[in-house]
Amino acid sequence: MLITFNLFENNTSWNATIHQLNSDILKRHVLTKGKVNDRNLNFSYCEASSMGSITDKDDIQLGEFIVFS
Repeated sequence: MLITFNLFENNTSWNATIHQLNSDILKRHVLTKGKVNDRNLNFSYCEASSMGSITDKDDIQLGEFIVFS
């Protein structure tokens, strides 16, 4: 599946191909490509819209991701 990541702070966006959707894989991509310093990331995902949000430990939205299957 293809995922598009969008981070708001530094206006960064990229695509990645993954085989399994889980928070460990999402976190690895955001930490390496997104240059995010906070390792305490949370991910929420809505299957109906195929969209998810990326938040920090204070529940501030840092970005979003879209899943294309």
